[in-house]
Formats: sequence, C-alpha cells, structure tokens
Amino acid sequence: MRMQLRISFPLVFFCVLALSACKQKKESVSPPLVPPAVAAQVNPPAAGENKFDVNSVPLSTADLPPFPYLDWPTGLEDGRKTVKKSDFDRVFVIAGNQLLAVEGRIENRSFMNSAVQLSDVAAQRNYEDAITALGGVKVSSVAPNNPELVAHNGGDLGDIIVNKMRVAMSPDNYDYYLIRKPEGNIWIGLLTGGGYTQIITVAEGKLKTVVGFVKADEMQKELETKGRVTLYINFDTDKASIRQDGQPIVSEIIKLLEKDPALKLSIEGHTDNVGDAKHNQQLSLQRAQAVVAALIAQGIDKTRLQATGYGAGKPIADNNSDDGRSKNRRVELVRQ
Repeated sequence: MRMQLRISFPLVFFCVLALSACKQKKESVSPPLVPPAVAAQVNPPAAGENKFDVNSVPLSTADLPPFPYLDWPTGLEDGRKTVKKSDFDRVFVIAGNQLLAVEGRIENRSFMNSAVQLSDVAAQRNYEDAITALGGVKVSSVAPNNPELVAHNGGDLGDIIVNKMRVAMSPDNYDYYLIRKPEGNIWIGLLTGGGYTQIITVAEGKLKTVVGFVKADEMQKELETKGRVTLYINFDTDKASIRQDGQPIVSEIIKLLEKDPALKLSIEGHTDNVGDAKHNQQLSLQRAQAVVAALIAQGIDKTRLQATGYGAGKPIADNNSDDGRSKNRRVELVRQ
C-alpha cells in the first residue's frame, strides 16, 4: 500500500511505516489512497456515570501498516530518537474523563521537535492527520490534572503521569486516540509541547504464556525446602478476578491441600510499584482473598487458609524494568 498524508508545512512530513518512501509535491499533496475513516464525536460520560464505552467508537476500515503504525519524522537522526518497547506490559490512557488501564504490546517514542525543524503545533497536526488517516478517533476529554480524575486514581498526580501513563516530559497537550479493529483495539497517546513529541502506542492483547505453571508436587517440595512457593496467577487488569487461564494453578493448589490435610497456608499477594501504594496494597490483599475464596469454593476448609496483601512492599526483582515488574506481580503460598 502506498499512501501520502496531507501536511501543514512544506518540506516536513510523516509517513506510515508501510511506506518505503514519500514523494514531495511542490504545489500540493495527493490525498491518501485509502481514505481516512470519518471522524466520530465521542461523548464522554460525566463524573459518576458508567465507564467509557469502547464500542462507542466505530470500527476503522483503514488498512493498517505494521506496528507501531506511525513512523518517525523524516530526517530525524537515530541518535535523536528515544524509544522503549515491550511485547507485553500495562499502561494507562485517558478515555473520556477517566483513566483506563490497557495491556498489550507497547512502544513509547519521543523526540525533540527542533531536531526536525518542527514547531510543537506542526508536530501535533502532522501526527493528528496520520492517526486520523488510520481511522483513529480522539477519545480523551480531560488532562491528567483534572481534579476528579486525580481523586479517583489515588490522588497523586505525579504517580499518575510518570508511573501509570509513562509520560517522559512535560507536555501541554495530552491527546489519546482509539483505533478499533475487529482483531483488537489500538490506543495512541499523542503528547506534545515544551519542544517535545511523545507517542505511546498500545496494541491490546493477552500475555503469551512462555512458562508452564507449577504442579502440586513441585509446590509441596518448595514448601518443604523453603517454606514458600511463588506463583504467577493471571488476574484481570487492575482487578482481583482470576482469569480463566489462571484457574489451572488454583486447581494445583487444591490438589496440594487435599494431599496433605494438615497443611495450612498463608496466601500472600504482591504487586509491582506502578500506581498508588495504598491501592496496590488493597489490590494485593483482594487478589489473595480471591484465591482463598476459590479454594474454599472447591471444598477446602477456610480455617486452613488466610490472606495477606503486601502491595509493592516485598519486591523480588528490580521494578525499573518490565521483566522485574512482571516478576513482582505474584502470589506466594507460605507454610503456616
């Protein structure tokens, strides 16, 4: 597919990654070969109403280039590019007037606008045009410093911006777009101002399991030798509900307890350090309680179990890396 996007300034342009080259016109720029989806007006819910409805955004009919869908500006030297990538992680976006956690493949890019002779406004408009051409719809209606948004997300603005939203600068504009495709949602954060542009792209998806779960016999050996065993049970994002792919581990815990009727366990929940500390502590406790509840529902005596949540207070890996954070998001069984 070959596409050219209309731009605001001559000599400076962006092209989607599928393009191997973009040719300049002296007088005009040809319209895209694939017309952009018609922009939709999304009405965000007022405070206290239901959460943002993803389905309020129409499906995009545009053919998308490969992830991360948008290219760097033409002429930007490699040494001026800042990029962080993860095959699977969590980041928060603004949808309507709410902060929404999304998970999947993430790429976080930033650059100085002066490195390609762009004003902040020119950078913003160029990327707006490119995102719209892919069927993106702007869904954010407030900035992160909105009092209600801050109050509903722990009350710490710095934590929201730096840890949850992964903002690396001090932008004037926080614009979040959603591209809905039948195969999944794509979120793009376009942050501009202060001489910088940052683009955070998330292709929603589930974690691809690369390790098997611990069996009951292995749990027993760990408890006998170390007194505790570390488990990775999948929960819904920022919730305490155990996902379907987390149920096999719960089944193995039941086998462990049925095999040794005298065994008593403390179920301990742990999180990474992303987000509000109080919220993380509560979430870790709720997840531990969810495991206890699942065991009791299968006939395990509740007097053999107790739940504790430590939040991010007992890390086993470095929280400064994606891999470290994933290791810290865990449940531990501790022999009593």
